[in-house]
Amino acid sequence: MQIKSLEKVTMEDLTAVFNLSFSDYIVPFQLTLEQLKSKIEAEDIRPGLSLGVFDSDRIVGFMLHGLRIDESGSAVYNAGTGVIPEYRGKGLVGKMYEELIPRLKALNVKKMVLEVIRENKPAVRAYEKMGYVVSRKLDCFSGKLNILKDNKEVTIQQASELKWNEFVPFWEIQPSWQNAIQSLENSKSLCSIAIAYKDQVKVGYVIFNAVSAKVYQFAVSPDYRGMGIGSSLFSYIREMMKSDDVYVYNIDDSSTASVCFLKKIGLSKKVVQFEMTRAV
Repeated sequence: MQIKSLEKVTMEDLTAVFNLSFSDYIVPFQLTLEQLKSKIEAEDIRPGLSLGVFDSDRIVGFMLHGLRIDESGSAVYNAGTGVIPEYRGKGLVGKMYEELIPRLKALNVKKMVLEVIRENKPAVRAYEKMGYVVSRKLDCFSGKLNILKDNKEVTIQQASELKWNEFVPFWEIQPSWQNAIQSLENSKSLCSIAIAYKDQVKVGYVIFNAVSAKVYQFAVSPDYRGMGIGSSLFSYIREMMKSDDVYVYNIDDSSTASVCFLKKIGLSKKVVQFEMTRAV
C-alpha cells in the first residue's frame, strides 16, 4: 500500500471512498458529489495536503486538510478522515499522519485542528495519543422550530453583503472552521443573510442556507439580548427555509445563552463534538 496526496484523485472516487468510510459511522454521514465539492471550496481543503492510502490503484483511506493563515500563523483543519471497513485495524490513519507531519513542518504550520464526536471514544483516545487535546465542546442542534413569541417591533430585512465589521461585534463565541468568516466568504453564493432592526438600529443577524436548512451564524447585539430579537430572526428563517427541519451545528458549549435559546425555540441537541488541537 502507498500513501500519496489526493491531487490526482477524481471527485467521483473521493466521494465514493468518503461515503463508504462513513456509511457505518456513529452518525452515518453521506455527501453527494456537489456537496463534497462545496465542502472542499468552503473549507479551503488543499488536495496537496490531503492524503490517501492506495492499494494498487484503489483508494481505501483518506485525510482531507484545509489550510489557512491568520495573525497567529498557519493552521491546518482535518476536514475528514476515513478508512473503508475492510481496511481498518491496520494503523492506516497513523501512517498517514507520519507522512503528513513533515509536510506541515516544511510549510511552517503552527497548529492542527479537528472535530470528533464525543461518543466516538476510540477516535478520541487515538487523537489524544497523537498529541491532540480537547479545546472546547461544540453542540449540534436540529429539529422543527417552535417559536412561541417574537418581537413585533423588530424588522427583518434581507441583505446581500457579509459586513463582518458590523457582525463581529455581536459575537459572544468564535465560530468553528466550518462556520468561520473565511468559510462563508468562500461559499457566499449559497448564503442568505438577514438583518434585524429595532428603531432603525441593526441589532442582530443570521446567515443560513435556505436549501440545506443549515444556520451558519447568528448573533444579537449585547445591548439587545433578551428582547426576542433572536426569535424574530428564526421566525424569518422558518418562512424562508425549504425544509421543516433546521440544523444549527457547532455551537460553542460555553455559551449558555445560545444553547438555552436554541432549546427554547424547539431545537434539540443531537450530537456533541470535541474540537481538538495540537501543535505541529
